[in-house]
Amino acid sequence: MTEPNWVDLDGVVNMRDLGGRTTADGRRLRDGVVLRSDNLHDLPDASVRVLLDDYRLSDIVDLRTNGEHARSGEFPLDGAVRLHKMSLYPEDDPDDPMPPWVGELGDDLVGEPEDLAHGVARHYLNYFRLRPDSLVGALRVVANAEGTTVINCAAGKDRTGTTSALLLAAVGVPDDQIIADYAASNERVPAILARLGVAASAGSPEHDAQVASQSTPPEVMVLVLQGLDEHYGGVRNWLSDHGWTADDQARLEARLLD
Repeated sequence: MTEPNWVDLDGVVNMRDLGGRTTADGRRLRDGVVLRSDNLHDLPDASVRVLLDDYRLSDIVDLRTNGEHARSGEFPLDGAVRLHKMSLYPEDDPDDPMPPWVGELGDDLVGEPEDLAHGVARHYLNYFRLRPDSLVGALRVVANAEGTTVINCAAGKDRTGTTSALLLAAVGVPDDQIIADYAASNERVPAILARLGVAASAGSPEHDAQVASQSTPPEVMVLVLQGLDEHYGGVRNWLSDHGWTADDQARLEARLLD
Protein backbone atom coordinates (compact mmCIF):
# COMPACT_ATOMS: atom_id res chain seq x y z
CA MET A 1 0.00 0.00 0.00
CA THR A 2 1.33 3.46 -0.93
CA GLU A 3 -1.84 5.57 -1.02
CA PRO A 4 -2.33 7.80 2.04
CA ASN A 5 -5.07 6.67 4.40
CA TRP A 6 -6.48 10.10 5.28
CA VAL A 7 -8.43 10.64 8.49
CA ASP A 8 -10.63 13.63 7.75
CA LEU A 9 -11.70 15.16 11.05
CA ASP A 10 -12.76 18.71 11.72
CA GLY A 11 -9.95 20.61 13.43
CA VAL A 12 -7.03 19.03 11.56
CA VAL A 13 -5.99 19.04 7.91
CA ASN A 14 -3.09 16.56 7.74
CA MET A 15 -4.08 13.48 9.71
CA ARG A 16 -3.62 9.99 8.32
CA ASP A 17 -3.39 6.39 9.48
CA LEU A 18 -0.06 4.57 9.06
CA GLY A 19 -1.93 1.26 8.88
CA GLY A 20 -1.78 -0.72 5.66
CA ARG A 21 1.94 -0.32 5.03
CA THR A 22 3.70 -3.63 4.45
CA THR A 23 7.13 -4.78 5.58
CA ALA A 24 9.83 -6.30 3.41
CA ASP A 25 8.98 -9.74 4.82
CA GLY A 26 5.26 -9.40 4.03
CA ARG A 27 3.76 -8.34 7.36
CA ARG A 28 1.17 -5.55 7.51
CA LEU A 29 0.84 -2.56 9.83
CA ARG A 30 -2.47 -2.70 11.67
CA ASP A 31 -5.03 -0.01 10.98
CA GLY A 32 -5.82 2.44 13.74
CA VAL A 33 -2.69 1.87 15.84
CA VAL A 34 -0.69 4.97 14.84
CA LEU A 35 -2.07 8.19 13.38
CA ARG A 36 0.14 11.07 12.25
CA SER A 37 -1.25 14.58 12.35
CA ASP A 38 -0.89 18.32 12.52
CA ASN A 39 -1.65 20.25 15.73
CA LEU A 40 -4.64 18.87 17.70
CA HIS A 41 -5.53 22.05 19.60
CA ASP A 42 -8.43 23.01 17.31
CA LEU A 43 -10.28 19.69 17.56
CA PRO A 44 -13.99 20.23 18.27
CA ASP A 45 -15.84 17.95 20.67
CA ALA A 46 -17.17 15.73 17.86
CA SER A 47 -13.66 15.01 16.58
CA VAL A 48 -12.42 14.34 20.11
CA ARG A 49 -15.19 11.78 20.53
CA VAL A 50 -14.18 10.02 17.30
CA LEU A 51 -10.58 9.71 18.48
CA LEU A 52 -11.53 8.51 21.96
CA ASP A 53 -14.45 6.23 21.06
CA ASP A 54 -13.69 4.94 17.57
CA TYR A 55 -9.89 4.85 17.72
CA ARG A 56 -9.46 4.29 21.48
CA LEU A 57 -6.83 7.02 21.56
CA SER A 58 -4.62 6.58 24.60
CA ASP A 59 -1.36 8.45 23.88
CA ILE A 60 -0.16 11.53 22.04
CA VAL A 61 3.46 12.09 21.04
CA ASP A 62 3.62 15.87 20.69
CA LEU A 63 6.82 16.96 18.96
CA ARG A 64 6.24 20.70 19.37
CA THR A 65 8.40 23.03 21.42
CA ASN A 66 7.64 24.57 24.79
CA GLY A 67 6.91 27.87 23.06
CA GLU A 68 4.43 26.25 20.69
CA HIS A 69 2.64 24.63 23.61
CA ALA A 70 2.49 27.93 25.50
CA ARG A 71 0.97 29.76 22.53
CA SER A 72 -1.64 27.08 21.77
CA GLY A 73 -3.79 27.54 24.85
CA GLU A 74 -6.13 24.93 26.31
CA PHE A 75 -5.72 21.37 25.03
CA PRO A 76 -9.01 19.66 24.10
CA LEU A 77 -7.80 16.19 25.17
CA ASP A 78 -6.33 17.30 28.49
CA GLY A 79 -6.76 14.56 31.09
CA ALA A 80 -8.32 12.10 28.63
CA VAL A 81 -5.06 10.71 27.23
CA ARG A 82 -1.37 10.56 28.09
CA LEU A 83 0.44 13.53 26.52
CA HIS A 84 4.16 12.99 25.87
CA LYS A 85 6.00 16.23 25.07
CA MET A 86 9.00 15.25 22.96
CA SER A 87 10.45 18.25 21.16
CA LEU A 88 12.96 17.57 18.40
CA TYR A 89 14.74 20.86 19.09
CA PRO A 90 16.88 21.96 22.03
CA GLU A 91 14.74 22.81 25.05
CA ASP A 92 13.39 26.34 24.70
CA ASP A 93 12.04 29.04 26.99
CA PRO A 94 8.26 29.13 26.43
CA ASP A 95 8.32 32.92 26.84
CA ASP A 96 10.99 33.46 24.18
CA PRO A 97 9.37 34.71 20.95
CA MET A 98 12.29 33.35 18.92
CA PRO A 99 11.69 29.68 18.03
CA PRO A 100 14.63 27.31 18.56
CA TRP A 101 14.87 26.35 14.90
CA VAL A 102 15.93 29.87 13.89
CA GLY A 103 19.65 29.95 13.14
CA GLU A 104 22.18 27.22 12.55
CA LEU A 105 21.39 23.91 14.21
CA GLY A 106 24.63 22.13 13.45
CA ASP A 107 26.84 20.51 10.87
CA ASP A 108 25.60 19.57 7.45
CA LEU A 109 25.31 15.78 7.44
CA VAL A 110 24.13 15.53 3.85
CA GLY A 111 26.66 17.51 1.87
CA GLU A 112 26.49 19.66 -1.21
CA PRO A 113 24.86 21.06 -3.22
CA GLU A 114 22.85 23.05 -0.67
CA ASP A 115 19.61 23.23 -2.65
CA LEU A 116 16.23 23.18 -0.91
CA ALA A 117 16.01 19.38 -0.71
CA HIS A 118 19.50 19.07 0.76
CA GLY A 119 18.85 21.88 3.22
CA VAL A 120 15.61 20.35 4.47
CA ALA A 121 17.18 16.89 4.70
CA ARG A 122 20.08 18.33 6.70
CA HIS A 123 17.58 19.95 9.05
CA TYR A 124 15.75 16.63 9.56
CA LEU A 125 18.99 14.74 10.13
CA ASN A 126 19.83 17.16 12.91
CA TYR A 127 16.82 15.83 14.82
CA PHE A 128 18.70 12.52 15.09
CA ARG A 129 21.81 14.28 16.36
CA LEU A 130 20.14 16.75 18.72
CA ARG A 131 17.19 14.82 20.17
CA PRO A 132 17.70 11.07 20.02
CA ASP A 133 15.92 10.92 23.39
CA SER A 134 12.70 12.22 21.84
CA LEU A 135 12.88 10.03 18.74
CA VAL A 136 13.57 6.83 20.67
CA GLY A 137 11.02 7.90 23.27
CA ALA A 138 8.36 8.33 20.59
CA LEU A 139 8.86 4.76 19.39
CA ARG A 140 8.65 3.48 22.97
CA VAL A 141 5.35 5.30 23.47
CA VAL A 142 3.92 3.54 20.42
CA ALA A 143 5.31 0.18 21.52
CA ASN A 144 3.76 0.42 24.98
CA ALA A 145 0.49 2.23 24.27
CA GLU A 146 -2.77 0.57 25.30
CA GLY A 147 -4.72 2.20 22.48
CA THR A 148 -4.06 4.35 19.45
CA THR A 149 -1.12 6.77 19.43
CA VAL A 150 -1.16 10.09 17.56
CA ILE A 151 2.20 11.53 16.55
CA ASN A 152 1.88 15.23 15.82
CA CYS A 153 3.62 18.57 15.48
CA ALA A 154 2.37 21.92 14.15
CA ALA A 155 1.97 21.04 10.47
CA GLY A 156 2.27 17.26 10.68
CA LYS A 157 4.81 17.08 7.86
CA ASP A 158 8.39 17.76 9.00
CA ARG A 159 8.94 16.60 12.59
CA THR A 160 6.02 14.21 12.31
CA GLY A 161 7.18 13.04 8.89
CA THR A 162 10.68 12.29 10.17
CA THR A 163 9.43 10.45 13.26
CA SER A 164 6.97 8.46 11.17
CA ALA A 165 9.76 7.53 8.77
CA LEU A 166 11.86 6.29 11.67
CA LEU A 167 8.94 4.24 12.99
CA LEU A 168 8.23 2.66 9.62
CA ALA A 169 11.89 1.91 8.96
CA ALA A 170 12.29 0.38 12.42
CA VAL A 171 9.73 -2.34 11.64
CA GLY A 172 11.07 -3.04 8.14
CA VAL A 173 8.83 -1.02 5.83
CA PRO A 174 10.72 -0.56 2.54
CA ASP A 175 12.08 2.84 1.56
CA ASP A 176 9.61 3.41 -1.28
CA GLN A 177 6.65 3.27 1.11
CA ILE A 178 8.40 5.50 3.65
CA ILE A 179 9.15 8.06 0.96
CA ALA A 180 5.56 7.94 -0.33
CA ASP A 181 4.16 8.47 3.16
CA TYR A 182 6.37 11.51 3.69
CA ALA A 183 5.53 13.00 0.28
CA ALA A 184 1.77 12.62 0.81
CA SER A 185 1.72 15.78 2.94
CA ASN A 186 2.23 17.75 -0.28
CA GLU A 187 -1.49 17.34 -0.93
CA ARG A 188 -2.30 19.26 2.22
CA VAL A 189 0.32 22.05 2.22
CA PRO A 190 -2.10 24.82 1.11
CA ALA A 191 -4.57 23.79 3.82
CA ILE A 192 -1.76 23.57 6.38
CA LEU A 193 -0.59 27.10 5.60
CA ALA A 194 -4.14 28.42 5.79
CA ARG A 195 -4.69 26.72 9.14
CA LEU A 196 -1.45 28.14 10.53
CA GLY A 197 -2.50 31.60 9.37
CA VAL A 198 0.58 32.21 7.24
CA ALA A 199 -0.85 31.81 3.74
CA ALA A 200 -0.82 34.64 1.21
CA SER A 201 -3.79 35.04 -1.14
CA ALA A 202 -4.40 31.86 -3.13
CA GLY A 203 -3.13 32.11 -6.68
CA SER A 204 -0.67 34.91 -5.91
CA PRO A 205 3.07 34.51 -6.57
CA GLU A 206 3.64 34.83 -2.83
CA HIS A 207 1.26 31.94 -2.14
CA ASP A 208 2.90 29.75 -4.76
CA ALA A 209 6.32 30.49 -3.26
CA GLN A 210 5.07 29.65 0.23
CA VAL A 211 3.64 26.34 -0.93
CA ALA A 212 6.86 25.45 -2.74
CA SER A 213 9.02 26.30 0.28
CA GLN A 214 6.86 24.18 2.59
CA SER A 215 6.49 21.20 0.26
CA THR A 216 7.51 17.63 1.06
CA PRO A 217 9.13 16.39 -2.16
CA PRO A 218 10.14 12.73 -2.13
CA GLU A 219 13.80 13.54 -2.75
CA VAL A 220 14.04 15.00 0.76
CA MET A 221 13.23 11.68 2.38
CA VAL A 222 15.51 9.89 -0.09
CA LEU A 223 18.35 12.07 1.20
CA VAL A 224 17.39 11.51 4.84
CA LEU A 225 17.39 7.73 4.47
CA GLN A 226 20.69 7.89 2.58
CA GLY A 227 22.14 10.10 5.32
CA LEU A 228 21.10 7.66 8.02
CA ASP A 229 22.76 4.85 6.09
CA GLU A 230 25.95 6.77 5.40
CA HIS A 231 26.50 8.39 8.78
CA TYR A 232 24.96 5.90 11.21
CA GLY A 233 24.88 2.57 9.39
CA GLY A 234 21.11 2.68 8.98
CA VAL A 235 18.07 3.07 11.22
CA ARG A 236 18.55 -0.12 13.21
CA ASN A 237 22.17 0.78 14.06
CA TRP A 238 21.18 4.33 15.01
CA LEU A 239 18.47 2.99 17.32
CA SER A 240 20.82 0.48 18.92
CA ASP A 241 23.43 3.18 19.46
CA HIS A 242 20.82 5.19 21.39
CA GLY A 243 19.57 2.53 23.75
CA TRP A 244 16.95 0.72 21.68
CA THR A 245 16.87 -2.90 22.83
CA ALA A 246 15.70 -6.24 21.47
CA ASP A 247 12.79 -6.06 23.92
CA ASP A 248 11.86 -2.61 22.59
CA GLN A 249 11.90 -3.99 19.07
CA ALA A 250 9.78 -7.01 19.97
CA ARG A 251 7.17 -4.83 21.69
CA LEU A 252 7.02 -2.42 18.76
CA GLU A 253 6.55 -5.19 16.22
CA ALA A 254 3.93 -6.93 18.38
CA ARG A 255 2.02 -3.66 18.69
CA LEU A 256 2.16 -2.69 15.03
CA LEU A 257 2.33 -5.76 12.85
CA ASP A 258 -0.10 -8.50 11.90
